[in-house]
Amino acid sequence: HQLFDLSDWNVTGGDASRSYDLNMSRFFTVARISRKGQVSLLRVVPNPAIGNTQASTSEGKMTHDEWTDGYLDGVLVVLDGKIIYERYPRMRQTDSHVWWSVSKSVAGTMIGLLEQEGLIDVNKPIDTYIPELARTDWAGVPVIDVLDHASGMSGLEADDPDAYTNPDSPYGRFEASLGSQTSTPNTPASTYDYVASLKRQKPSGEKFEYTSVNTFMVGWLAERVSNKPYADLIQERIWQKMGADADAGVVVSRVGASGSHGMITSTLRDMARYGMLFTDRWDHVSEERIIPKELVERIQTQGRPALFSTGLIAPKIAEYLGEMPNHETRQWDFVLKDGDFGKSGFHGQTLYVSPSKNLVVVSFATGMGYD
Repeated sequence: HQLFDLSDWNVTGGDASRSYDLNMSRFFTVARISRKGQVSLLRVVPNPAIGNTQASTSEGKMTHDEWTDGYLDGVLVVLDGKIIYERYPRMRQTDSHVWWSVSKSVAGTMIGLLEQEGLIDVNKPIDTYIPELARTDWAGVPVIDVLDHASGMSGLEADDPDAYTNPDSPYGRFEASLGSQTSTPNTPASTYDYVASLKRQKPSGEKFEYTSVNTFMVGWLAERVSNKPYADLIQERIWQKMGADADAGVVVSRVGASGSHGMITSTLRDMARYGMLFTDRWDHVSEERIIPKELVERIQTQGRPALFSTGLIAPKIAEYLGEMPNHETRQWDFVLKDGDFGKSGFHGQTLYVSPSKNLVVVSFATGMGYD
């Protein structure tokens, strides 16, 4: 607590940053996402071969166990509904850790669920559903372009070198309005008002430019269409249906704006349960199919490869994976040619889903600086 400083709390590194990642409710206002009912018990069938598997890394050749013990807070692999690998070198199994940008996948999923119910047409302009955007530069932007980080709006993140270091950059003002970065005299009081005031920099659908501003808009859309706070929406549509072992949470600002872009917290096992909902082993954690098969297929097949290749972040993702993804879509970072997809987060958070193999890999980590 003595070390906590809004200007650099998430890049301090080491035990200090990890303490913040594992105790968000001690430093921020967190809206609770309550669990309900019987916990879905996951059978543990360890496979030692996973930990002994070797790979070449930026730090040299090492085993999975060595990589985990050296760099991760926790990692979990689920295959066919069974836990086959689980280690917690820097956290406890019961701890809740911040998801960072893996949270974005939840926002995209919410829109998909509302789309399945006929409440949203992703090809319609976003101001169809949020009328106060009609007189802003967001007017006319199709929902799918916001989902795919192609809104063409300002407030850039990965494509702006000042985004993370200048509190008065368009992106810095966004984070400060949510209360997750230091305020300045230019910090807006309402994230909703601020994001609505952003200006257009290019036509939508033209370029993939990864920014959490788009995710916030997606979360706002989900709230508006459902007429529910974001935390309640996750609680009712996902958390209370999947046999979660603990409550989750999402950081909210002083005016109740949710950090849908990166501020969800939960246990690692519950992140894995969420990932299992996208596979045919959903029945190991839920009595009903929460994520429709049609939504999984949209993620796998309805992205725009040409759009993905235009972004500055695409080559970095390809470098991490060792192959160029086919596309990104609906707030997922990548979809591979075999249909696997995933979402990464700041400092080493991971959610990897392989529907064809009924495989889910999740990890929490605390990196150093902006790496």
